Order: sequence, then C-alpha cells, then structure tokens
Amino acid sequence: MRTFQVLFLSLALGSCSHNNQPEAAANLTVPVEQIAATPDQQARRAKSEAYCKAHAIPMYSNPTALFVDSEAEATIRTKDEVVDRALALCYIGLKGEGLAQRYLDKMDRDYHITSKLTPIELAFATAAHPTEQQRTDATWRYESLHVMLWALSFVDDLPYPNQMCDVAHDAKIIHDLSEKEFRQKAKLRSKQEILDQADLILRLDWACTDARVTNAAMPGNLDQGIVYERHHSLNWLITYMNQAWDDVSTDT
Repeated sequence: MRTFQVLFLSLALGSCSHNNQPEAAANLTVPVEQIAATPDQQARRAKSEAYCKAHAIPMYSNPTALFVDSEAEATIRTKDEVVDRALALCYIGLKGEGLAQRYLDKMDRDYHITSKLTPIELAFATAAHPTEQQRTDATWRYESLHVMLWALSFVDDLPYPNQMCDVAHDAKIIHDLSEKEFRQKAKLRSKQEILDQADLILRLDWACTDARVTNAAMPGNLDQGIVYERHHSLNWLITYMNQAWDDVSTDT
C-alpha cells in the first residue's frame, strides 16, 4: 500500500460535503441559435427529454436550439488526455482536502502530476496558503473526477445528480493502480455514450439556470453544483468550442 493511501482514504471518506457552490456555477444562459438538427441530435434530445419528463424537470422548448454537436462533427478527447485529467483532478481534490504536502509530493512523483496540471491548477497546487474559495473549488473537482472515471469505464454509470460522489470508492480506483496500470486498464467510452451524457447535462443545467434566474426551487431535487461540474467535465470531453480545461464554458 502506498504511504499516502491510508491518510488519503481517511480524508476521502468524509469528503464531497461541498458546503459551498463552485465559483463558476453562476454562469447565465447565452442567446439561442437556429440549428438544423441531424437525426442523431434529434434522437439524443428526445432521449434526454424523456429522462427530464420522468424526473419532473422543465424542458427547453425551442426545437431549433440547445444541441450538442452531432456524432459526425464531435471530437472526443483521447484516452490519454482523459487519464491525465483524472489523475490531475484526484490530486487537486486531495490538495483541497488539506492532505499533507509530503503525501502530495509522493503522489506527484508516482503519477507525474505537475506535468498534467493546468495553469490555474498549478497556481493552486503551489500556493502555500490557498484561499477558501480555491479549496472549495478544488474539492468540487471530485465530481469532475467521477465523470472522468465514468468516461474511462472505471465506474458503470453517472447516477442522478442529487447526491455527492463516493470519493473513497473513486480514490481507491486510482490508488490501487500505478499510473501505467491505470492507463492500460482504462477503456474510453464510445462517442455516442459521451454525447448522450453531454446532451442530458446540457438540459439539466438549463433547468438549474432557469430556476436560479427566476428564483425558483431547483427542479427534481437536482444539486446545481453537481450538475455544473458534470457540464464542465462533459463539455471538455466533447471539446466544446475547443476550450482548454481552465476555459471551459457551460453555456445553456
């Protein structure tokens, strides 16, 4: 067992409390577009809307707007990109939890973390005294880690977004494997599966945004923080607007 694993798991068992919302979750909607949807886009929307209806979640009614790219147009991140992102997110979550630096340093050496961090993540990782908002944002990234583990087929599904992820379970997946083993065992899901989830989360985030701007209760008992993290993560996975992780927008 790695020297940092026991301490890490003890932290993880109590994590994902997420008492505050991630800072970027306040994004508002953007103007709609006129889209001539392809058959797969239309089918994907119909499937997502059936899900929304089953959970009493309001739906966006404009039939020519609010679509993810078609399968022919979409580009999914490579398996190696997703593996690197998962490892970086795990590290960032640990830093947010307050794991001792000596254990973070060992994880960095074992998984070559520094080279995988974005500029914003690197600034946080090297901060001697992170702000409370930085720590909050970092622990919310466990939800993004869960999406990456799903995309890599380490977890079976993305459950209804009203309960926090099981950090101990997700962390154990990574910490039971070396970086090489984790990369070899990973199996990237199909473009269709990833686009299906991207379309669904787009509609769930629209419902959360609509509730927020109209000062209504969150529909279907959705957790807007979880919805936001999934939307960010899935938009990155489908290379939405070719944006880097730090710049991913969650337009609705």
